Amino acid sequence: MNAENKTLNPVHREYFPGDPDRSDEVSEQVTRLLAAAEEADGVSPYSEAFLRSVSGAGGGDGYRHLTAEVDGRVVGVVSVNPSYVAELAVHPDARRSGVATGMLREIGRHLDVERQLSVWSHGDLGSAKGFADGRRARIVRELLKMSVDCTDAARRDDLLARRDRATATVDGEGLTVLDYPAACEAFGADHVDDEWLRVNNEAFAWHPEQGGWDSGTLQGARDTDWFDPSGVIFLFDDRECLGFHWTKRPEGDPHGEVYVVCLADAARGRGLGGPMTLFGIGYLLDGGAEAVDLYVEGDNTPAVATYRRLGFEVVHRDVVYRGMI
Repeated sequence: MNAENKTLNPVHREYFPGDPDRSDEVSEQVTRLLAAAEEADGVSPYSEAFLRSVSGAGGGDGYRHLTAEVDGRVVGVVSVNPSYVAELAVHPDARRSGVATGMLREIGRHLDVERQLSVWSHGDLGSAKGFADGRRARIVRELLKMSVDCTDAARRDDLLARRDRATATVDGEGLTVLDYPAACEAFGADHVDDEWLRVNNEAFAWHPEQGGWDSGTLQGARDTDWFDPSGVIFLFDDRECLGFHWTKRPEGDPHGEVYVVCLADAARGRGLGGPMTLFGIGYLLDGGAEAVDLYVEGDNTPAVATYRRLGFEVVHRDVVYRGMI
């Protein structure tokens, strides 16, 4: 199919992961579509939360999905989360043919007309900019990916030395650093999970994807092939969790990630954010990571400055557009 110079008129269908009538066939086609888009663009069109929702692997409560199909072939998919934030992908062979516009128009008929839809652009690609400009959409959120190369021995040693000093500092304050298995052994898994959720929801009360988690959300987020219980590091004051750092490193990947790092409300202003970040970075480096990545909100100037002082640089940019989508 080469649809670059013509308008397609696809059939739009809602997609329900787990629907026995269409799930397997459509899921396979959507997976191939997302892979084709990533290969063409160099960046995945869907984030991890949206990938879980569209695959039916968990964490997709409240999401809506719509496919665009031509002669039974899925050429586009759009998904909307409960916060009315959307992600979409169009097969490279079907672009510039009205597929994205048609999908957004159609899924809009299923949404609350009083609420405004926002759309992620991963990588802030030129094609997405053109699409947004044509609809007078504006950027309302920026997410930066930062990375530090740790193949340099001096930088690696410096980060590990910083981690060791941070450990000594919290030890001196009578606080305890424990990974998830050790914390469960000390306090019981139920208590640790309750504290994990409490701290997460305090820290991300403002966040459209990370906030408002419950036990099912947490379990779904841990239900991945890369989850490493020892890579989740907690800071406790007796039985009270003051913060945690959840690291991520898929098997065989030389890059580790500062996946989630946050502090409880009671820990703010105590200078514990830096140590929490370093605990996870140290764990990744001890495990052989050659680089460490993280994501940070573009308007979080103090955090960006802190990460730059640790050697991180911006390597990628995602944005959210809102307007006449």
